[in-house]
Amino acid sequence: MDLKKLSHLAGYGLVLLAFSFLAYLLSQLDFSALAGLFQPYWIAVILFLSFLFSLLYFFMAEGWRMLLSRTSQACLSQEVVGVYLKTVIFKYAPGNVFHFLGRHSLQKSEGISHESIAFANGIEILMQLFAVSVIIMIGTEFFDITLDFGDYVSISSTKVLLAFSLLIGVVLWILSREKYRKVFLHKEALFMMARLFLYHLVFLLGSATLLVLVYIFLLGVTVDLKIYLQTVVASSIAWLLGFVVPGAPGGVGIREAILALLLPTIMMVSKELVLAGALTYRVVTILGEALTYFWAKLFLKK
Repeated sequence: MDLKKLSHLAGYGLVLLAFSFLAYLLSQLDFSALAGLFQPYWIAVILFLSFLFSLLYFFMAEGWRMLLSRTSQACLSQEVVGVYLKTVIFKYAPGNVFHFLGRHSLQKSEGISHESIAFANGIEILMQLFAVSVIIMIGTEFFDITLDFGDYVSISSTKVLLAFSLLIGVVLWILSREKYRKVFLHKEALFMMARLFLYHLVFLLGSATLLVLVYIFLLGVTVDLKIYLQTVVASSIAWLLGFVVPGAPGGVGIREAILALLLPTIMMVSKELVLAGALTYRVVTILGEALTYFWAKLFLKK
C-alpha cells in the first residue's frame, strides 16, 4: 500500500473518530436547558454572519489572483476571482480537494497552464499553514495562553511554540527551494507575499471573530479579551486540523470535535452550550460558502 492511500485511510479514520466523538457527546449531554434559547431573530443573525463570512473569501480570492499572476507571468482578469469564489463550496465534495481542482478551468478560459495553477495552489496552502501557525504561536506565547483538551491533554505554551516553530520552519524551507526563489525572490514579489500573508490573517481572524459572535449574540456567552484571544487560538487549531486531515470535506466533524474539546475550559460554559455554538457556526460557514457561489456569478458575468 503506497503512502498516499495510507494517508487517506488515516484521514478517514480520524474523520470517523471525530464523528463518533460528536455522536457520543450528543448522546451523553442534556440539551433540554438550551431548548428555550432559540429565538426568531436567530435567523437574521445567522444570515448576517453568513454574509460577513462570505465577504472574507474576497481576501482569499484576491490573494490567489495575485499569486496566479506571479506564477503565470500574466495579467489576469477578475474572472480569476470569480472562479475562486465559485469553487469554494466544492470543498464539501468527497476528497476535500475539489475546490483546488475546480480552479483548473482557467486553463481554457485564461490560457494558463495547469502547472502554474497547481503552483499557485501550493503556495496558497503553504501561506495558510504559515499564517495559522503565526496566530497560534502568538496566542500561546505572548498572551500566555494554554489550552486543555478537557480532561485528556494539556497543551503548554512551550509545546505549542516548539510544534509550530517546526511547522513554520518547514514552510520557510520549502519556500527557499530554487523553483520558489526564482519566482518570489524579488522586492515586488516579497511585497506581494506580505499582502498575501495579511489577507490570510484577515480571513482566519475574521472567521474566529464570527465564531465568538455566535456565542455572544445567539447563546449569551460573556466574552472578555482573554477569552476572545483563547477562542481565536482554539479556532485556529480547529481550522488547521480540519484543513490538513484528508477525507474531511470542509473539515466537517474534525473542527466541531476540536472546538467541543477546547472551548468548555476557555469559556467556562457547559459542553452543551459549546457544541450548540460549534454546530450553529457550521451552519453560518456553510451558508457563507454557498453565498460565495452567487458572488462568483457576478464576476463571471462581467
